[in-house]
This record gives sequence, structure tokens and C-alpha cells, in this order.
Amino acid sequence: MKKIVLTAFFIFVGVCSYSQVKGKCGFDAVQQKIAQHPDFASYTLKKKLAYNNFSQQKMDTVIRIPVVVHVIHRLASENISTAQINSQIAVLNKDYRKLNSDTSNATGSSIADVKFQFVLARINPSGSPTTGITRTSTTIDNIGISNKYDSLVPAWNNERYLNIWVCDVGQFILGFAYPPNTPGVSPQEDGIVIGSEYFGTVGSVAAPYDLGRTTTHEVAHYFDLLHIWGSDQSPSCSTDDLISDTPNQDSEVYSCVTRTSCGSVDQLSNFLQYVDDACMGNFTLGQKTRMRTALYTQRDSLQYEIGTLVSSITDQNIFAKTKLYPNPTKGTVTLEFPSNFEFHETKIQLFDVTGKVINFKTIRATRGLILYINAAPRGVYFLRVEGEKINYTQKLIKH
Repeated sequence: MKKIVLTAFFIFVGVCSYSQVKGKCGFDAVQQKIAQHPDFASYTLKKKLAYNNFSQQKMDTVIRIPVVVHVIHRLASENISTAQINSQIAVLNKDYRKLNSDTSNATGSSIADVKFQFVLARINPSGSPTTGITRTSTTIDNIGISNKYDSLVPAWNNERYLNIWVCDVGQFILGFAYPPNTPGVSPQEDGIVIGSEYFGTVGSVAAPYDLGRTTTHEVAHYFDLLHIWGSDQSPSCSTDDLISDTPNQDSEVYSCVTRTSCGSVDQLSNFLQYVDDACMGNFTLGQKTRMRTALYTQRDSLQYEIGTLVSSITDQNIFAKTKLYPNPTKGTVTLEFPSNFEFHETKIQLFDVTGKVINFKTIRATRGLILYINAAPRGVYFLRVEGEKINYTQKLIKH
């Protein structure tokens, strides 16, 4: 019931020492490192306040999340195929929509449709077309745990894309991820790292982690879920994953061995376990609520599908050339379009971080609009423009 997944490349040697069995992720060592960061207390408090103040709404809206997969390869087997990448995206969309056939594995708890849909990006950060896949060769061994993957291939804008690096992660872990706003983690490294032999269901995958569940597990950490058994490093029932409908357990479980701990049967089917892929099958309703709350309060800009919306050359040009300034603003901001842009039936909306629509006034300018948001409180907003030839979303900060 607890433990979050992250990964600090600089402490992975410590990850390898606590078990002779290959673990599912490198989060345990990361958690210890984060707890020593000088900003850890404020980070924890801010997260708690954000969750406590969040209005539980839009829990049943399907959220499309743009994904970019960075393939870093030293060996030919690490340069995985597009088919292998597509198989992993398919697994994510089944697992996060409760469409996987093995939900029957679930026992003793609720089974949730998280309603996240993952889509390979169609435009890159500069507005040009993309497949949502990058490929980079390297001579560096174990690059996934060497603190060099992000230097070789920095993340695309982490506010707009879920970045996944698929590469060599060494002999002792399958992958790792950073939770939202992790102290000490740069935007260039924020995302998920997965071993190439544990990504997807075809190609170079290796049993018993050949059904794509490592990525399902790490994506959950990226959206702030903890491991079922908690944050303690030795068997104990004293810690919790902050989820009320996941049975507490005292330590991690490998393989598919039925076990009772902390007064209840461990839920082996939960995606936040360390069991074999074939034994997994579900998230709980409590886990769904936490992940969606993390999205709305900490990874809020992902929900606006930036990176997936543009469908034509005209749209790409408009996306790249549209300007919003000044940003940050004290209350008046200009939205400027290219000179050839036609408004048609353009819809313009302003949202706060919870998805609430904010009222504002506009007047026409020479090449766009002047927006007056003086009445809005200070904070972070998202301006969305939708029309026949444009789908544009931009983060806007009000001082």
C-alpha cells in the first residue's frame, strides 16, 4: 500500500544491494534520497495541501495523454521496433481503461477504469510532425542508470508530453519513474525509464515481464502512486500507501505466491506489486482517484492534449506561430495569430488547474485578441483555442 516510484540514477548502486532478486523498479532507493533533500518537507506539504484542497470532479472524463518514446540503443536488440512500441501503448490503454482480459486476476478490492488514454505524439515541441518516437545510438553501457540518458536525449517539454526512455537499465531493475515535481529532478529528466526487454509484448521482450506491465507500473508512479507495501525498507505494517482500498502488506511480493500479511490477503493482482506480469490485472478506485488528482493538480497541462491535436500543415503553422504575451501577466494579455489566420467559429476558453472555466473579457486586436483576466486570482491557467483550423493550448501565469 505505499511507496512511490522514482529513480535517481545516482543512487542505483544502492538499489541493487537490498535484494538478490531482480526488482520491478528503482523507487526504494530514490525515496530514501528524496527524503534527504532540503526541500523534501515543503514538497510533501505542498502536495498534501494540493490534494486536500482539490475538488473531486471530472473523475469520469477520458483524458488523452501525449507520449514520446525515446529509444536509446547500444546493441541492435535495444533498437526496438515500432511494432514493439505500439504494443506497449496498447497495453497501457487496456490497463488504464479496465479493458485488459485479466481483470479476473483481481481479488478483494475494487477494479477501476482510470480513464487515461495514451497517444503517441503527433507534433514535436516546435510544431513539426512526428511519429512520437525518437531513436539515438550510444556507446554508453547501462545508460538508463548512469545519469546520462537525459543528457544524451533530454525530455521534450515535460509539461506537454509524457517522456519515456527505453534503453539499457542494467541487471537489477526493470525501470523507474519520477513522481510529479520531485525535488532535485530537472525537467530534462522528468519521466519514465524502462529496459528495452520489458517494454511491450512483442519483439525483444523477456518473460516473465513480457506483457507490458512494467510500464503500467511506472506510469502509475509518474502519477504519484506508491507501492502497495509502503516506504519502509524492512518488513513492517507500520507504513501505508495512502490509499484506503488497497490491503496493507508488510513487504514486496515476487512471482505469484499467494500470501497473507498485516491481517489480510495481499492483493497480488494490483499493478503496484512486484509480481510477474501475468498475475497483474487492476488498479483500485482509490488509486484511480489519487492518479487523477495528481494529474489535475501537479501534471495539469498534460490533460490538454498538446502534442496530439494538430492534423494538417496549416494547423502546424498556426500552432507554431501563435503568440501569447506578456506571460506571466498582471491581467492583460495579447493572443496573436499569424496574418493568414481566419477566426471562423473559434472558441476560446480559460481554465484553472482543476479544469474550471474562468470568465474573462476580450476585444479584437489587429491580428488577434486582447484578453482581460484582471478579476482572476493569481495562479496558473490554461488558455485553449479551438476552431475549424486550430487547436491551441498555452499555459498562462497571472501574477
